[in-house]
Amino acid sequence: MKRLLVNWIFFAALGALALGLAAMLYPGRRALSLDVYVLYLGGLGLLACVQATRAAHPEVHEPSLADELADPLDVLPERPAELERLEREVYLSLGTGFYLHHRLRPRLREVAAHRLLVRHGVDMDRRPDAAAVILGDTTWSWLRPDRPEPRDRWSSGPPLSELREVVDTLERI
Repeated sequence: MKRLLVNWIFFAALGALALGLAAMLYPGRRALSLDVYVLYLGGLGLLACVQATRAAHPEVHEPSLADELADPLDVLPERPAELERLEREVYLSLGTGFYLHHRLRPRLREVAAHRLLVRHGVDMDRRPDAAAVILGDTTWSWLRPDRPEPRDRWSSGPPLSELREVVDTLERI
């Protein structure tokens, strides 16, 4: 605290010296020089207050790494389990046609049926011709109700570009 006071007096005296020099060099602007000196003293006072506050409570400033890691507000949210499950189904469906037919295709049919009914008033199962026109050839070939089950359970699934086309079509309708 004593060092803080000594520093403040030193810088105030340095400012007073600058004030005296300015008053001698520019005698017609003494009022402006005095205003600048008062603002300078105010800045020194604020700086002294900040330093005194820091000295009084040093542990407030920099949290340790352990404090940062333990802070529950900084924990990243977990990805929803349903999203992870869907990503896994997409990945496995690209690997085998059987998985595509029994896992991913029913989900895609559900999305398509809902969007067709809500946005176009078309029931996918009752009006398959209208649904086929709206969905397009590739998407309809994936989602049609009479699509046969793959004969070879381990045959490779569709290419990623085809899946992307089906998803893009579903997003557009």
